[in-house]
Amino acid sequence: MKTHYLKITFTLFTLLLTISVFAQGPPGGGQGGGRGQGGGRGDREGGKPDASQILSKLDTNKDNLIDIEEASNDERGKIAEDFNEIDTNSDTFIDLEELEDSLNNRKKSKKMDPEKLIKQIDDDGNGKLNELEIAAKGNKDLSEKFNEIDTNEDAELDVEELKIFFEKNDIPKKKRKQRD
Repeated sequence: MKTHYLKITFTLFTLLLTISVFAQGPPGGGQGGGRGQGGGRGDREGGKPDASQILSKLDTNKDNLIDIEEASNDERGKIAEDFNEIDTNSDTFIDLEELEDSLNNRKKSKKMDPEKLIKQIDDDGNGKLNELEIAAKGNKDLSEKFNEIDTNEDAELDVEELKIFFEKNDIPKKKRKQRD
């Protein structure tokens, strides 16, 4: 009879211990960047995934950018499908800011950022873009409209010329040609 009480006590103790461990929730308290709600998928309120978690999951070479090949590893296929729309500066990479903009559907995501574009394309570091730099980065949109954008006709595009051009031509990204 004593072993019977011992077995019951042991079972109850194990049950209480198990319940208390699972009642604590996920590591990090399930707040912020934790994997609390949403079935451990890293979802935020409203079922939207967190951009930094998506970036860290898909960025296999750890350069803080998602290229088209890495985007193809997205289980839902949504990033690869919308790659050109998410890549608002047409540099063939998606960075954290572009991913956040896309997830939040902010209006800013539909506009190019001239300063950021120059930093990414400007190989000689002079703060301006010439036709060779643009062609080397494969930016067809800028190559095709280079002369239209170069209003001072100095054979280089500066921040002001790009800002003016992008403000005049506020075309939604969805109308842009898809890259093959």
